[in-house]
Amino acid sequence: MKNIMKSAVAGLFLILPFAVNATIISGDFRTESDLPYCCEDGGPLVYENLEASVGAGVELTSDNFAENPSSWGGGVVHMDLDATTNILTLDSQDDWDFETFDAWISNIRFDAADQIITGLSLISGNLTDIGLTAILAFTDNSIHIAYDTVTDIGTFNFNETQALFQITTSSDTNPNPVPAPASIALLGLGLVGMALTRKKKAI
Repeated sequence: MKNIMKSAVAGLFLILPFAVNATIISGDFRTESDLPYCCEDGGPLVYENLEASVGAGVELTSDNFAENPSSWGGGVVHMDLDATTNILTLDSQDDWDFETFDAWISNIRFDAADQIITGLSLISGNLTDIGLTAILAFTDNSIHIAYDTVTDIGTFNFNETQALFQITTSSDTNPNPVPAPASIALLGLGLVGMALTRKKKAI
């Protein structure tokens, strides 16, 4: 009986490593806040952190100022990517008005060579006081999140809250989604159950 249980548990641990999603280990983080429709300006307010390591804290903060040729006020949005879940949090730090806001992670590197991004979705939240729908786009190794009034007669204010986004990945050599941990647990229980049933029949 003990040998059967050991075999079942060993089989479960052999499967478990393949159930873990690929981890994003680094990328180029960038945000731009701008007023392109209403104003003659010299360009957006930019924060940028190139080749930032993921998992050691917030990847993009106000410390990562790059340029502000139009001298816009506000527009600070922190970017924090959770390395264990691939959930990205955008966290607005002020309530200044803008017409466009863009956030990118480009040149994304994974802990496995064959991984690509296969999805980007909003989990919860909104950065704007007028509830603009986030425009989402992605490539194999980048994501882009945009808020855009698409008009010359309106602005949004950042609302000093958060928006959370899920980045999904898969292997480009095996595009089928990996099993969720719960599915693996059920599979493990099934293996144990089969082992017990086989033992009873033998008795």
